[in-house]
Amino acid sequence: MKRLFVIISLLSLCCVTSAQDVVHPFSAYPAGSAFVHKDLVTISSDTLRSVTLDSSIVWYNFWHTRCKPCILEMEELNRIALTYKDNPKVRFVAVACDDSASVAEFLKTHPMEFQLVALERTVFENTFSVSFFPVNILIDADRKVVEKKIGGTLKPDQVQDELRPLVIRLGQLLDGK
Repeated sequence: MKRLFVIISLLSLCCVTSAQDVVHPFSAYPAGSAFVHKDLVTISSDTLRSVTLDSSIVWYNFWHTRCKPCILEMEELNRIALTYKDNPKVRFVAVACDDSASVAEFLKTHPMEFQLVALERTVFENTFSVSFFPVNILIDADRKVVEKKIGGTLKPDQVQDELRPLVIRLGQLLDGK
C-alpha cells in the first residue's frame, strides 16, 4: 500500500510539472501575429484557396461534432454569418476535427452557415495545431490575428456574450478601424 502511495505521488508530481510546460493552443498566435491560411477542401468539394483568404477578413471556427460548447454556439455563429453574408470583405470558415461523413450526418440536424471543412484528427492537428474546442479566431485582411476565443460555455444564455468581442472587432475591421 505504501508503495502504491509513493507511485501515485510521483505520478501526480510529474503531471503537475508537465502541465506547466504545456503550450496552450494558439498561444503562438498572439494578437498582431501573422496567420498563414491553408488551401482547404470544403465538404462540398470546393477548394478554399489561401490566396483568396489572404485578402479577406476571415472568421475561423474550429470544432468537432461531439463538442457540446461547439454545438451550443452554432446558432449564434450562424446568426453572425448570415448578418455579414453579403459582405465580400469577410469569410466564415468552420474547420471540423472529424471525417466528412460524420460532419455531413451532423449537419442534417445542425446546419451551419460557414464554409465547412472536415479534417481527420491527425491532419487537423498537423494543419492547425488545435487540441482545444471550440476555438474562434478572427484574422484581418493583412493576415494578422486580431481577436480569438478559446473554449466555450455550456450555458446557452452566455454564448452571445462570449462571442461579442469577436463581433465587435469584426465590425471595427469592416469600418476600417
